[in-house]
Amino acid sequence: MKLPPHEQMLSAITYDPLTGLFTKPGKPASRGNSDIRGYLCVSVLNQNYRAHRLAWYCMTGSWPVGEIDHINGVKVDNRWINLRLCNHQQNNHNQGMRRTNSSGIKGVYWNKSQRKWRGQVCLNYKVHHTKGFEQIGEAAAAVRVLRDELHGEFANHG
Repeated sequence: MKLPPHEQMLSAITYDPLTGLFTKPGKPASRGNSDIRGYLCVSVLNQNYRAHRLAWYCMTGSWPVGEIDHINGVKVDNRWINLRLCNHQQNNHNQGMRRTNSSGIKGVYWNKSQRKWRGQVCLNYKVHHTKGFEQIGEAAAAVRVLRDELHGEFANHG
């Protein structure tokens, strides 16, 4: 994709870093347009852009290399304070709880053979496990510590 020069983009659209909203002269530019994955899209100069990537371009003057993570996990919250550059793996770390989770606690599962609660966290395509616990709360605390250790600032406990 060939990008228009930064100055040309800024003359065609305005980004408000406090609200995350885009406006074209006299009207909103990002309301109601979303792609199949739920990201807001903005049409500027006859080209569609994902709003979070366009926000990065407007603020920095360069197109993002890698991915842009929504820190709070809300794909339509494009406030500047909610966006950070990351790689694919870091972006995956910031995912919420999976729909298939049956314990109600991210990363915690019942191990039938041990008859105990365990936690698991993935890093570099390797699954790391906690020991088994009698109480689900103990497994929840252990998986939280493990996730913080492995995922750092991208740890999402929700």
